[in-house]
Amino acid sequence: MTQRRRFLLLISSLAMIGYFGYTYMYKDHRDIKTEVSEIEIVAPYLLERFKNDDGNDLLNKTITVTGTITQVASKVITIDSNVHCSFATELTGVKNGDIIIIKGRCIGYDDLFEIVKLDQCTIIK
Repeated sequence: MTQRRRFLLLISSLAMIGYFGYTYMYKDHRDIKTEVSEIEIVAPYLLERFKNDDGNDLLNKTITVTGTITQVASKVITIDSNVHCSFATELTGVKNGDIIIIKGRCIGYDDLFEIVKLDQCTIIK
């Protein structure tokens, strides 16, 4: 094998490794709005799962939560005082006391405030 051929083989190998490494590291962002929920759950039961250390399997999963709105801010809704839902856009047409169904990504549980956090939320109903 000539030196030129070895050089071309080395360059093409490095290019392939670089391409696959780049596509592995920089995957497309998830679109939670179009994903199918892995579980449908009511807000109090969702909190209980995390309190009993049974909620870790829900982390980074798309879930649908049903409950009553207890607090509304510009881009945030709190359901049943224990599920914090963040939205990308301003909220309109929702108020305290409404029963709501929300789909979002479960990002964790704050054991200090005893609240489950969802982001990339969308209102289903």
